[in-house]
Amino acid sequence: MTTKKTLFLCGSPRRKRSASLCTAKYLARFLDYDYEFVDVTKAKLSTDPGEAEPAFLKIVERMQMADAVVWTFGAWVLFVPVQMQYLLDKLFAQGYDFRRKIAAAVMTSARAHDDFILDRVRFVSEQLGFGYAGDVSAVGNPFFGYVDDEEVTEDSCRVLAGQLNRALADGYVPSKHYPVVERRYLSPTYRGPGFAVDDPPAPKTSDKTILVLTGNRLSEDSANAAVTESIHRYSRNRVEVIELQDRRVGPCVGCYLCDFHGDGVCVLKDEYEAIKQRLHQVDGVIYVGTCASGMVDCHLKAFLDRCWGIAHRPSLGGKYGFVVATGGGPLEAEAAWYLRGVLNKTGTRCIAALTQSAADAPVFAATVRRTIEDLDRALDEKWQIADRFGTRGVTWTFRDLVATSGMVLRADYRFHKEHRMFDARSPGGVNALMRLLFKSKRLEQRLIATRQAQIAKARGERLAAYLRHGRLGKGEEISG
Repeated sequence: MTTKKTLFLCGSPRRKRSASLCTAKYLARFLDYDYEFVDVTKAKLSTDPGEAEPAFLKIVERMQMADAVVWTFGAWVLFVPVQMQYLLDKLFAQGYDFRRKIAAAVMTSARAHDDFILDRVRFVSEQLGFGYAGDVSAVGNPFFGYVDDEEVTEDSCRVLAGQLNRALADGYVPSKHYPVVERRYLSPTYRGPGFAVDDPPAPKTSDKTILVLTGNRLSEDSANAAVTESIHRYSRNRVEVIELQDRRVGPCVGCYLCDFHGDGVCVLKDEYEAIKQRLHQVDGVIYVGTCASGMVDCHLKAFLDRCWGIAHRPSLGGKYGFVVATGGGPLEAEAAWYLRGVLNKTGTRCIAALTQSAADAPVFAATVRRTIEDLDRALDEKWQIADRFGTRGVTWTFRDLVATSGMVLRADYRFHKEHRMFDARSPGGVNALMRLLFKSKRLEQRLIATRQAQIAKARGERLAAYLRHGRLGKGEEISG
């Protein structure tokens, strides 16, 4: 019986159907120490960072008993799924520390911004005390698990398993890459200071509308309340504010139906669709986020996760906006970059990304006012702003994904085709044929089942070939 243990914390809302879990289970087969899988999404953690509910305490107990923790998740709008962020928020807010333990990550995505996401995971791991051993990034598919470069993915899993085995065998803990940041900046309970908003208001002479989305309740967040009051006071346009903490916008469940159905409508019945519709009706969009767990507050993050379809189908073109990050001290720059990237990806032109803590209150207040005035000018003058490389790169990535998977990504394919976003025709005639075949639901299911069987058989054959000169790990799975 081995004495050391690896804990896989699985944060994908797709749960047992997730590609990240499929990848992690392959990696686990090569561990020499026992391992356990814990479904973070199943725990249904609350959004209150200060609440230590039994499900949370049970996860913490398992983390404390483990020697290595492997974060297992699919990339969800440039970070972990919000269900995993609930866990991170609680760990930071309640002061947990996991020194002398190691962490790693298994992530599946479309390989868009992988380095950024995994770097953020390394950052939060080290701030929690872990030494970071490494990670695997694989291409995930909602039908088939990990796909594309399967041999490379499998070898990457075996390499990471070997690194974990050696570290656990001799007690090695990797050195930290990031300096320690004050814990208050990582906790969602810390909010930035407010500032005076006392200049005379601008007359409402324009007929356009600006929508402000903020995660926290403004009555509990003086920094975001001051930013929002500035927008009300200094814009010549109508201003609407949505405080997401008070709206029913649940986490994305990863069903992909917004992509699979031609209409692209989210199937969850809450307030998200109404807010999305309002986003398309207004002229300007502003995100105001508080830093938490090295990113933004979970209420705003949950909404952005649900904007998966808008990120693939950038339908907010012709709109302008800006973003503001507060309450994070040195972490605000990353949060503002993140919010700018998400806003641009939806098609809205982001004219500025503001951070509060780098300037004193009067300078920040003046910058907010000037940015609001610039937004009014952008709306009136229709500023031309070229996409930066990051936005273009992600757009091209999803365009190519749609070109090769248009038979299942129906909403994405329809949008990209209608907006003439393909630089070249879809690869070969096979995909066009598949789109015709997939009009029959029964035939679609048979084709998917056949392909799944082919992929499983190929994986089995590759594993058998590897075992002629390699070996499986000695560890066994511990039942939860």
